[in-house]
Amino acid sequence: MTFDAQMLPRILRDVTDGVILLDLHGTVMYVNPSGMRILALDDRVIGQKYAPTMFGNGVANDSFHQFLLDAVYDKGCSHHGSCDYILPDGKTLKLGMVSSFLKNEDGTESEGVVIQFSDVTELADMRRREHDATMVFVSSLGFLCFWTIITSIWETLGRPLPTGTMTLTVTLLGFIVMAVLVSKTSITWKDVGLKPHNLKRVLITDGIIAAAALLLLCVIKLLVMRLSPGFFDTSKPFFNWGALTLSRLSYPFVVFLQELVSRGFVHESMRRVISGKHRETAAIIVSSLMFGALHYFLGLTYMVGAMLLLGILGAIYRKQNTIWGLCIPHLVLGLAVVVLGFV
Repeated sequence: MTFDAQMLPRILRDVTDGVILLDLHGTVMYVNPSGMRILALDDRVIGQKYAPTMFGNGVANDSFHQFLLDAVYDKGCSHHGSCDYILPDGKTLKLGMVSSFLKNEDGTESEGVVIQFSDVTELADMRRREHDATMVFVSSLGFLCFWTIITSIWETLGRPLPTGTMTLTVTLLGFIVMAVLVSKTSITWKDVGLKPHNLKRVLITDGIIAAAALLLLCVIKLLVMRLSPGFFDTSKPFFNWGALTLSRLSYPFVVFLQELVSRGFVHESMRRVISGKHRETAAIIVSSLMFGALHYFLGLTYMVGAMLLLGILGAIYRKQNTIWGLCIPHLVLGLAVVVLGFV
């Protein structure tokens, strides 16, 4: 090749984009400093064959290499696009790519291939967050509006369906919306706490939390009975086991779906679209308010209780990163408020 060995580095050394120059035999003739930094290379690649150098690091970056092949097999035009590039340490970059053949001064003969690339990972991440935020906002708004319409019809018709059926309906509706978000955003099923982490320890911890919360509910009922005797129906026993009707048999399934939806649809999506150092706290608060609002058809007391419950479980979830243990206090408290007569 006829590259000026002194002029070329001076031209390209301050260019922020990465540049790789190859001759017609596939030898790496030059890589500018930005290219070295972006691809985590060193100057030992210069003078080496491209294939063993770039393919021999144990990482498959077929999309990146394809831009080189496109330039080789289609010499008449430049090739533009983007691709993922996996670094040796496993980090994935999003690169903006341009590849083309170099011609001699009169443009009659090819002298080599030039690959120009830039790290657009932050820009791609920002666009992904904007897309995710839009999808979460639209899905959440549509979900709340649709559920408001359903409950309004339910109220207008004189509550023809039991509250347990309505609870299952809103849970299934949330699961459908969550499935849509998984298919349309960067949220995956792996992000919703299904993978068990230290499962035995988590189950024991959350079992203790459930027992303590149950004891607290009993104490609260005793205090309310003393301070406001008319709040509870005195004709029923302290533990009204008769309130556990056959419709409650589906409640464990509902609890699992609610945890899946509240963590995957609400909590994780809010956590992804909210920025700042307090995003974890903000995600817990927003998800708790939204989850509680969905229970307004059960009354103010139940709605506030649902908000508080999800807030507490949200804080536990951020420590445990799994929903399996959370199902225990959720199930126990959900049944306890019925048996104790809070709803």
